[in-house]
Amino acid sequence: MKKYDCIVLGMGGVGSAALWAAAKRGWKVLGIDRFGTAHDRGSSHGQTRIIRRAYYEHPNYVPLVEQAYLFWDELTKRHRTSPDVKPLFIQTGLLQVGRPDSEVICGVQASAKAFDLPIEVFTPQAIEERLPILKVPGDHIGLFESGAGILRVELCVAAMIQQARKLGAEIVVDQPVSSWNVNDSGEVEVRSGDQIFKAERLVIAAGSWSSQVLADLKLPLQVVRKQQHWFQLDRVEQKLINRFPTFLFEQENGEVFYGMPEIDYLGMKVAEHTGGDFVHDPTTLNRELNEDDLRRTVGFLKNHFHFSHHRLVHFSQCMYTMSPDSHFIIDHYPGLSQVAFVAGLSGHGFKFAPTLGHYLIQLLEGEQREEFAFLKNRF
Repeated sequence: MKKYDCIVLGMGGVGSAALWAAAKRGWKVLGIDRFGTAHDRGSSHGQTRIIRRAYYEHPNYVPLVEQAYLFWDELTKRHRTSPDVKPLFIQTGLLQVGRPDSEVICGVQASAKAFDLPIEVFTPQAIEERLPILKVPGDHIGLFESGAGILRVELCVAAMIQQARKLGAEIVVDQPVSSWNVNDSGEVEVRSGDQIFKAERLVIAAGSWSSQVLADLKLPLQVVRKQQHWFQLDRVEQKLINRFPTFLFEQENGEVFYGMPEIDYLGMKVAEHTGGDFVHDPTTLNRELNEDDLRRTVGFLKNHFHFSHHRLVHFSQCMYTMSPDSHFIIDHYPGLSQVAFVAGLSGHGFKFAPTLGHYLIQLLEGEQREEFAFLKNRF
């Protein structure tokens, strides 16, 4: 039986990052996933994810996303060995729109002020002059962050796994984990099918399956289904990636929609960040088109974009694993210094994946950093 320095359960965004971080330390590390690599069954898929610094959810995230930018840059330099290789990060800028007293606008301004981040403020008239495809209510404002952009999510996951494997990491796919425990000798034992894997340490990054893998903790997590859409519109402005930014709108009723300019034949990606239907079992998620989600998203487009015709080109289903306060949970497993876990990324975690993955390995080395204190297990 092989014995490892570390086993990583789940190889989505954070799990693949933890695998990479452990391999960089020279650890003998094994990654296990119930599906394949860079798969579309969990939360780390759907072509793109937004990355931004002026974080409306809480200013405490800003130092973590600054670290993430450095990690993504490091990964890109290792991964993009020729101009033919697609970049992992595309700087599009991010336009966030809402009423001046809305959660998004107030949150962005608070983070920008706390960390002296450059943010441009635009009136509705100024927005529509620069981006005539948009319709912005007269009592809204726009905040533009030029350094924001999008990450190619599947490519990022695949790149982290590839870098880990180059450093000697092993992976096992199509292997649902039935249980794990720490034996009397302090070793971690992970059971999958008729196999038992042993290691000195364990990282649990199980995403939407966290409540099952961490059942004893009884974390108050709720998994919700999120439908992503790709549209072709009969206007050209959104096709020009250097001129049309990524966007996020908070509407007067509190609903938040986001989108990215089209980067290939699929078209412009648009989805709702708020809402979502409860998922009882992530393994049996209904992946068929939800007409109500589509209707809501098309309604958002009609309210805030000028166009005559639209065509749905593609859609996909993914999942948010929500914590009660929508903040992440990252900590040691209670009483077990050799086990660290992350859960409840609440639909805004992917951009932080390398930061969180590296911190999980630091936790296993006995290091706890103050900037992560607000994300310790609070439940």
